[in-house]
Amino acid sequence: MKPRVSLRLFGRFSLLCGDRDLMAHASGRAKEILGYLAVSRRTPVSRETLAGLLSGDVTLERSRKALRQALWRLKADLSGPDGSDASGILAVSDDWIELRTDEMWIDLDEFERAAVRRTPMEREVVPPPDPKRWAQAVELYRGEFLQGWDQEWCVAERERLRQIYLETLDALVASCEANKDVNAGVAYAVRALHTDPARECTHRALMRLYVRSGDRAAAVRQYEQCEKILRTELRIEPDDETKALYRSIRSGHRLPPALPEASEPLALRPRRPKI
Repeated sequence: MKPRVSLRLFGRFSLLCGDRDLMAHASGRAKEILGYLAVSRRTPVSRETLAGLLSGDVTLERSRKALRQALWRLKADLSGPDGSDASGILAVSDDWIELRTDEMWIDLDEFERAAVRRTPMEREVVPPPDPKRWAQAVELYRGEFLQGWDQEWCVAERERLRQIYLETLDALVASCEANKDVNAGVAYAVRALHTDPARECTHRALMRLYVRSGDRAAAVRQYEQCEKILRTELRIEPDDETKALYRSIRSGHRLPPALPEASEPLALRPRRPKI
């Protein structure tokens, strides 16, 4: 039976053929080709595009030469010395290069299928909610996308996937809160704050979860932690919704029903005057 080829892009980059990591000693350029092809896996990539990514502002001829050398090295890496062979995942022609995803398993592909996706304008969840699939998605997110890479295309993709991961955690926290599964909700919220400590909607969710578990003191401490992080990192104060929730908790009043939280990237959050 032919061993499965698995490409992992979250956390440490690896390409496994069976149990062997074929890219463990591969060049940076060979890995970059594979990573970019994985991101562009739904369409072939032109040689000129790849050559430009690898070589920057050098002449066209030099960039093409660099690409030929990197492709040769990549094909050699994909053919392991012990008979492991993953060379079939690459489809190469004179003008185009494509990753044959039918020949492999890619964590990025599985993540995007399972994670929360929203329409650009209405931000509605598509397809219908499925907490089990969401849980699978967050488990696939073993670390940042291509951790340690600083190429421009990679940084942009990393931030896009980070937001999807956070929105999926938001959805799981809301699902746990609705089903009174406090322990799981707290665990997912803590994961979200590990990625984005200043995520105010997550602090609010944790405050509500602690109250519903009967621990109002923990909820108060969570507000204080949120306030400190916002002051220290962003030089802003908690918003009115967070303050109102805090006052309700301190007064011992019954919590109002949780409203759907808006998951906004940090860059889109409104800034308040410095304090």
